[in-house]
Amino acid sequence: MHYKDEPKTLVRGLVILETLSTASAAGLKIAQIAARTQISRPTVYRFVSVLLNNGYINEIADTGCYIYNRDKLNQIADFGDESEQFKGVLRKISEKTGDSSFLIRQDNADSLCIHREIGTYPLQVLSIQIDHKQPMGVGAAGLALLSYLPEPEQERILAENEQKLYPYGAISVKKLRLLMKATRERGWSAVGNAAVQGVLGVGVAIADRRGCPRFAISVSSVEARFTVKRQKAVVQIIKDEIAALDSYGCIN
Repeated sequence: MHYKDEPKTLVRGLVILETLSTASAAGLKIAQIAARTQISRPTVYRFVSVLLNNGYINEIADTGCYIYNRDKLNQIADFGDESEQFKGVLRKISEKTGDSSFLIRQDNADSLCIHREIGTYPLQVLSIQIDHKQPMGVGAAGLALLSYLPEPEQERILAENEQKLYPYGAISVKKLRLLMKATRERGWSAVGNAAVQGVLGVGVAIADRRGCPRFAISVSSVEARFTVKRQKAVVQIIKDEIAALDSYGCIN
């Protein structure tokens, strides 16, 4: 690739990423990346941190080596194609419940809102918009998805987000673990006064045909409107709409 006329900061990031993409499965250490790219070690370290945090590269445990995440771009394309069929599902959910519904996926240690539908009830939750990111678990959909990820991935996310949780209703890793346990026991999540004060949401995790957690759908409303009885009714609506899809199913 030729980057001569591009901004220097972008060029350095692309050079580092390209270098890792052509490395062996053993990966490269910071010093090796610096040597191959002729970029200083501190600069390489900064770029590697950004690429790692955004999922473009992975760190090989206990080696200090980094490898290119070849699945990243494929995942981005796949998620975009897959999420299209959920738009109609969310529309029906919001029509039936009268409340806002949200579709999220995992983005490293965050949940990312990739679609939202607004209901007909006069008070709607509008603070969470498409492309909004927040630590996984502070919202109902993120909590549902987090609860069913493989345990090593759960632990990585909890460790990475530990210092980011407090602004969200003073939630803690300890409390998140309890919420995750409750989610698995009943088959759906419920969390309130965390991502948005005065708001409660319920969420359902969605798996693909292989049983792998891929997405989650949540419905949120003002807390006073969401009695336990109504929570269960809304969850059933979500599950019924997901059941109509051929390639996906609820995780119970």
